Amino acid sequence: MKFKIALFILMVTFLGISGYSQEMEDIEIEKHIVPKPEFNNLKPEQRAQIEEINIETRKTIIPIRAQIELKEIELQKEMESEKPDKDKIMKIAKEIHELHWQIKKAQLEQQLKINALLTPEQREQLKMHKREIIKKRIKQRLDD
Repeated sequence: MKFKIALFILMVTFLGISGYSQEMEDIEIEKHIVPKPEFNNLKPEQRAQIEEINIETRKTIIPIRAQIELKEIELQKEMESEKPDKDKIMKIAKEIHELHWQIKKAQLEQQLKINALLTPEQREQLKMHKREIIKKRIKQRLDD
């Protein structure tokens, strides 16, 4: 009986963390705002290079997100089974965590590549642009 109660608590916690994780992922995406091709003061070659970096990053991240969703389905199935296997659950959770790290790493690499293309003035302008967007999104969330 204690095991079932502990399992139920673990499952509820996981579902709560999943929702929180999605919200945090949205916030993480906001932190990694990259200049769009129409960003002010970019030279045409910078625009092309940034667009290519953005496309390559998306190509990297999309399959990883798909893997995360599949692992979350697998985890949920194991959590809901009659006799959940703790070791299997922990292994899947670790795999999900590692996939999230791969996304974070790709986003950091994207930001570093873009920063290397920008002049100091453009980096400062991008920093201000990021702050404005984050402020707008925070305000929008508070208004919701």
